[in-house]
Formats: sequence, structure tokens, C-alpha cells
Amino acid sequence: MNLPTYSLAERDRRWDLARELMDAEGVDALVVYGGPVEWAPDVFFTNDRPGAIVVFPRADEPVALVRSPAHIGDHLEASARGDAVWIRPENVLVAKHAHGVAEVLRAHGLGRSAIGVLGLEPCPPFHADPLMPFTLWSSVLQQFPQLTFKPMEAAFVTRTLSQSAEELAVIGHAAAIGEAMAEAMLRAVRPGVTEAAVYAAGMAESLRRGAVASGMSIASGKEFVSCGPPAWSYRPQTPRVIEDGDLVLAETFCSYGMRETRQRVAIAVGGIHPELESAAKAARASYEAGLAVLRPGRTFGEVVAAMRRPLQETGGWYAHPLVHAVNPCGAACGSGAGLGTLPETARYGLLTEQPTIGSDLPLSPGMTFALTPSCAYGRRLAGIGGTVVVGQNVPIELNTITTHLMRST
Repeated sequence: MNLPTYSLAERDRRWDLARELMDAEGVDALVVYGGPVEWAPDVFFTNDRPGAIVVFPRADEPVALVRSPAHIGDHLEASARGDAVWIRPENVLVAKHAHGVAEVLRAHGLGRSAIGVLGLEPCPPFHADPLMPFTLWSSVLQQFPQLTFKPMEAAFVTRTLSQSAEELAVIGHAAAIGEAMAEAMLRAVRPGVTEAAVYAAGMAESLRRGAVASGMSIASGKEFVSCGPPAWSYRPQTPRVIEDGDLVLAETFCSYGMRETRQRVAIAVGGIHPELESAAKAARASYEAGLAVLRPGRTFGEVVAAMRRPLQETGGWYAHPLVHAVNPCGAACGSGAGLGTLPETARYGLLTEQPTIGSDLPLSPGMTFALTPSCAYGRRLAGIGGTVVVGQNVPIELNTITTHLMRST
């Protein structure tokens, strides 16, 4: 299998980018906290198992502080197989704690320097608070009261949103697997099967092709207003049985080499309600409006505004973000709005709509976005979409079948 991988030239590009960032921000090193998979910037520097703290002195190579010897085992095996290992064994330490960070800073003479940090700022939309553990960072601060620590998430994200040619090849492969997942789900959908069977078909296809799907949002029925993790994954209950006249709505998260793509899958099971058909058409119009604006020199906010118009003109509302950045996910995220129009929501103690994040972000070639608009009329919700790259002149669509309503026969 001739699959895309990263070269040492990609490693050097990323490390040079980090050094340029340090120069621009006036710091002598980076401390990078690798949190959950949806925000694991450590992998950007290591090309290795996520979850490390990376200390990257500007004048030296990065050091990876890992949690357990199991990480060492992974690194050892990768080296033996000839995989693209970026961090030298001498720079991999089982020391993911405050003392480990302090020792590396001291060893590189950084005890009185300005240090940039990834992990001290919120990572919306998933994490409203910083990911760096309070006790860990408090201990580091106590050991270095004379140091200046500078949060640098925003500067890092701005410089890394535009993907390299090698990264785009990896993303394209992930998107192709996302298409295959959708096709497998389409084959699995029919009256009498459960949501779990459809979910399993999509997930199995991603795994069979060597990608990882962190999960899937899925819902089905003739009326519903939410598409999130399957209820039977967190609440002990029977997966819903699909019926004729249902719409199956899902969002897949396909990741290959820590580069992610997203697809919104909508499958009509037989004849569906006219309002569901109309909602799917409005979602497609929103998608096309976003494509028309997704150009270098425009802003993310302009894309969001364009995608809202077809929905507003038809009187529809949308529960989920119409568009958001991927790689990294959430760097820019269009608002979800309208759930409060349902009379039933008046009973809830507090309902706030998510604001648009990154409205002023200028678009540049190589940026990747999930254009996954949804539209609802009352309690009938439909959506479509896939991953799109900002091209030099026109956008590059990485998905095709999920950008239209699919039909099960």
C-alpha cells in the first residue's frame, strides 16, 4: 500500500516554523502541553504518540516528556521498523511532570528566559478553559519565579492552519476514507437494522483502511433536532431500529496521521417527509454559498454569513456550526443558532447560543474547513457536507457523495 507519509523535510519545515514563531514572539523556548486528541499540538513536533509535553529550545532540538515507559516501547519499535521517528532517543524522557519540565529548562540554560507556552489558553469550542493542569503549572511557576511565560496558542494556530503539500496529501487520504465510510453506511441502511449496525459499518470501514475515527455523531427518525454521540453509547438503552421514511443523519470524524476530515452523512430511507427534503436542499444551498466565498483574501466570518443566508431566507434554523476549521479543529467555528426557537426549550435553566469564533481570520491557501451545514424546520433536521481546502483561486472539495442527500434503496 503506497500511503502518504511525512518526510524529514516536513519535520524540518515544522521545526523551522516553530523557531520562526519563537523569534517573532521574542521567546527562547516553547513548552507544549499535549492534551486530548482533538488538541494535541505535541504531535506537530514529534510525529509520535500523542500526550507528551514537548520542551523545544530555540537553539536545540525538541525534547519529549512522556507519561510512561510504554511510550518508549512505541518509539523503540518505530525506530526498529524504520518508521519516520523525529525525536532522538536521548530526547525522549519518562518525565511528564513539573519536575521534568524544570529539569529540561535548567539543562538548556533557560532559567531566566522568556518561554512560550501552548496549553495556557482556552481551546474552543471543545475546551472553554486551558488544558494545562493547574497543579503541574503551579509547580513550574514556583520553581521559576523569575521566568516570563507567554501564552502562544493563537500565534501557533495562525501559523499552522495552512497545510503543507505533504499534510494535504495525508488529509486527502483521510477524506477518501471518509467517503468510503459513508458508502459503507449507505449499504448498511435499510428498514429493520439498528443505528448501531450503521455506526458499525462506517467505523469498521475506517479501521479496515488504516484510519481512526474518534467517534461518530448519528441520529435517525422522521423528526429529531439533535445529531450527537449515539444515546446508547452513554445511556443503557436499545439502539433505535430504522424504519421506512426515516432520515439517517451522521457526522464522521476520520483521522489519518493526526490529520482529520469531517463528513456529514444524510441518508433517506425510502420516501421522507417533504420538509426533510426541503431542509436537505437548503443545507446544499448553504454549502454552495460557502464554497463561493471560500477564497484567499476573504475572512472566515464572510463564509459564515454567506452560509447563513439560504437558511434564513427559507425560515430554517440550524443547531450545529455551519462551518469550522479542521487541522486544528475549532480554530475557527461558525455559530450554531436557533434551538431556542423550539417552545420546549423554555423549560431549560440556561440556553446560550455558541458565538462565531475567528470571524476576522483571513483565509489562505492550504487551510482546511469542514463545510457541514444543517437546516431544520421545526423538529425536522437534515444536513450535508464534507471537507474543503482553500485553493490558490478556487476551493478544493475533498468529498462528493456526502455533499448531497443520499438515498437508500
